[in-house]
Amino acid sequence: MRKITLNGKTYKLELTLDNLRDFGFVPNKFGENTELLSNIVAGLNLGDAFTLIDTLSKLLKRYKVKERDVEQAVIHDKNNGNLYKVLIDFFKTEPLTKQMMKTINPMITEAFNKIKKPMEQMAPQK
Repeated sequence: MRKITLNGKTYKLELTLDNLRDFGFVPNKFGENTELLSNIVAGLNLGDAFTLIDTLSKLLKRYKVKERDVEQAVIHDKNNGNLYKVLIDFFKTEPLTKQMMKTINPMITEAFNKIKKPMEQMAPQK
């Protein structure tokens, strides 16, 4: 089980059916659910702060952590870049998303690698 620390408090990350509903997952809508998870993982891979805050808020809902508290923690945490990786790894290992991640993560990784190469080539040389 993964743990994260925000505002000095440690929380266990656990994905429940209620969390999936909060994210918008719907029973028997495989295509839509895969697209939702793909969007979340893509946002996390891009380092999108809104995706990070939204995802953490939904996962920490059972602890009654408010979104504004998550937002403040993310803004003030100098190691928040690690949170993106923790969440991606979390979705890869959680029983409710593990199988979908096996399908979508290689495609997302490949797409980001294609984007990254030209960007690195355009970057000024040091």
